[in-house]
Amino acid sequence: MKIDFNYQFKILDGEAIPERPDEEIVDKDGNKTTKKFPPLTLKKISENVLLGQEIDGTGKPKEMDAEEKCKRYDLAMRIYKATAKDLADLQAEEVVLLKKLIAKGYSTIIVGQAFKILDPHGAAERETKSEEEPETEVKNPKDN
Repeated sequence: MKIDFNYQFKILDGEAIPERPDEEIVDKDGNKTTKKFPPLTLKKISENVLLGQEIDGTGKPKEMDAEEKCKRYDLAMRIYKATAKDLADLQAEEVVLLKKLIAKGYSTIIVGQAFKILDPHGAAERETKSEEEPETEVKNPKDN
């Protein structure tokens, strides 16, 4: 599946979410300037979750063998090298891994948007299910 990892995350009103909050910098003469950071992209969060240390349920680093680390590094490099013209082509199991790691490491607003980009059909299915009528309980006449 070809994915555009240059997607920029947005808050609900459509404004881009920066990688980090603005920083106020004071030079040696006391002059203040504001350093603005670029928008947070699917590329950046994917690289972060693939290259970072996964934490287990107890807050300790999760054991990972060298083969898994190399697999994640290779995927991160493919994503890093991808451009708007040359999209990254991911296998289904790679998308599943990214979704799992992003869901563990990021907030709801990031996860929701990331899932719609990584798995647009799955996002559509979730939306359809939430719009369906809730199932009503059918009573057995013997229960009366």
